[in-house]
Amino acid sequence: MIRRAGLVALLALCACAGARSPGRPLDEARLAVARAMIEHRAWNDALLALDRYHASAAPSAESLTLRGVALRERGVHEEARADFERAIRLDGRHAPAHAALAVLHDVDGRYDQGERHHRRALELSPRNASYWNDYGFALFARGRNDKALEALRKAVEIEPTLRRARTNLGFAYARAGDFTRAAQQFDLAEPPAEARNNLGVAYEAAGLLAPAYDAYLAAVRLDPGLARARANLADVARTLGRALPPDVATGPVAGGG
Repeated sequence: MIRRAGLVALLALCACAGARSPGRPLDEARLAVARAMIEHRAWNDALLALDRYHASAAPSAESLTLRGVALRERGVHEEARADFERAIRLDGRHAPAHAALAVLHDVDGRYDQGERHHRRALELSPRNASYWNDYGFALFARGRNDKALEALRKAVEIEPTLRRARTNLGFAYARAGDFTRAAQQFDLAEPPAEARNNLGVAYEAAGLLAPAYDAYLAAVRLDPGLARARANLADVARTLGRALPPDVATGPVAGGG
């Protein structure tokens, strides 16, 4: 991962190079920095890199999409939407802009608009597992579980190591009542304790508190320091009126999840 000091140094070098030889290579370097910052979720650093890029180059579909993602993740939704829409006007076939705008619409509860852009992104890039995952999660959030399962299965077929798709697929299987397959997906996505905690969350969401208790207990025994599993276990134990076993009765309790 690029540290902030490294980014500042790189941008400074870009600025110095620009004073000597402005042009496309420098612009591409700045855009590459922005891509790296987005990949590492360094939103403010990405915005800094994109400011430098836009100071010397005309906005492109890619640069606007990158800036929109950073703004979206910082909660500045109106400006993010404007960037995504402008990117699409510049290049209607830029799949990342459609995919990013779809996620923003989903976050804002505009699911019908989001679905249109999810579908367009997938038309343009049908082998992109992340797009299938995002579409599947949107379908899951709307209660369209059969369609969500189809999309999420497609995501893991394309990219078997995409952990967030495995996790989402696990929750979709659980909603369908197939906790065996749910557990398999959680196991493929996370370390054992995290996987047991996710299984507990899935059971609890289904109103199955006894197996949720067992899953949370297994998670805490696998990793006594996993605070959310410990908190989830304590909550379910209180609801069930159960005392915690002595081996897990003490330890830090932080917010559940």
